[in-house]
Amino acid sequence: MDQSVRDGDSEFPETTRTVADFRADLGRTDLARHLALFYRSQDTQLQVAAAFVDHGLQTGHRCLYLADVNDLDRIETALRAAGVDVDARVAAGDLVLRDAADVYLDTGFDPEGMIETLTEGCEGCVEDGYDGLWVAGENSWCFHTNVSFDHILDFEATFDAVAPELPVTALCQYDLSQFGERSTAKALWTHRQIVYRNAICENPFYVPPEEYRTEDDRHRNARLMLEQAYSLTEARREVDRREQRLNVVNRVLRHNIRNDLNVVRGVLENLRGNEAIDAAERAELDAALGSVDAVVAMAEKARYVQRTIRDTVVERTPLATLIERAAADVADAYPDGEVSVSEVPDCSVLADQRLDRALFEALANAIVYQHEEPPVVALDVSTPSADVVRIDVRDPGPSIPVAEREAVLGGEETALEHGSGLGLWLVKWFVENAHGTLSFPDTGQSEGHLRIDLQRVG
Repeated sequence: MDQSVRDGDSEFPETTRTVADFRADLGRTDLARHLALFYRSQDTQLQVAAAFVDHGLQTGHRCLYLADVNDLDRIETALRAAGVDVDARVAAGDLVLRDAADVYLDTGFDPEGMIETLTEGCEGCVEDGYDGLWVAGENSWCFHTNVSFDHILDFEATFDAVAPELPVTALCQYDLSQFGERSTAKALWTHRQIVYRNAICENPFYVPPEEYRTEDDRHRNARLMLEQAYSLTEARREVDRREQRLNVVNRVLRHNIRNDLNVVRGVLENLRGNEAIDAAERAELDAALGSVDAVVAMAEKARYVQRTIRDTVVERTPLATLIERAAADVADAYPDGEVSVSEVPDCSVLADQRLDRALFEALANAIVYQHEEPPVVALDVSTPSADVVRIDVRDPGPSIPVAEREAVLGGEETALEHGSGLGLWLVKWFVENAHGTLSFPDTGQSEGHLRIDLQRVG
């Protein structure tokens, strides 16, 4: 087995993603049954593995941690730091901590026996009322065998083939300071998703089990390199083409349309000042001026989007600060509106630096599109779970049109499902930048209701 990898964190640029980002990925990713974590420090390993176990417990699974390099005390400390009540979970049978060698190597390296053991564990979980089994295993156990790493990978491929048929989600953990580059490359073949630098990634080098068993290493390496080189080249070309088109469209929106509409606005205002027009004609001109102002405002918002949407910094932010700033901005922009805010818990959330703009847009949308005079909006904050903060924005209605909700939630404007502006899109983008979620609860009433769930980080 190749263990001659160069160590040193300088090989891997520092990333701004945190374990909180990984937790958010867990909540919104359709997880494969068989994942691999690649790491360079034990602190990173334990934080990610503990978050993985905590999520499994929170979602109704029994969790099994198979330890090798780390002793059980260190693992328990990491789990407690992640919010797991270790003693209670172990006593209830929710959490099992075992030595990996006892599970995998008790009778020597026996791939079929290992698969059988995991299968029986899954069946036992279901019989005990769990949704399934989550396994986090330190793969350094394979250094205690006398077989080659190719034999270990054969086991991985066999497990990869049976995992979709079992109620199991497994996280294999590979220490890059122990597994060499050749071994790491091979490990990539048997895991459809990987965890690297606190991100869950779709693995372009994954080889389905049926293909893995029919190709030798040399052909597999060549095919993967050729296909990946082609795919990356085509993806870059398509990104460049789309970027060029978007730049042209944005320039037209920001400059040409805005300037031309300002000319139209001047003409309409001159007509409106003509004393010869009657009340009905004046009302029509007022409506036209309102439409012009709305399009100009939309062009300005499009300009704001282009300037800011990529310039994202996600960090821990006091929730009260975000809400106070948004409420103050709404009060300045809509002095006739009445915004009530519930008591805000003293906590912090994972937030885009412009998340207050998302809250402003949510409140402004509720004010502008309701029938009440004066317009009233309620912003309620709650904590439905230990790691989620929920913000509900309600108004008397009418409710946000179904077509607009579906367009925003679907992430794509269509001919049949289109929004009336960019406000709700800004809410969606800034909330998702913060690894939160946007939804529109169906209350069965005519009220407008928008919900934002954010990750609580303290």
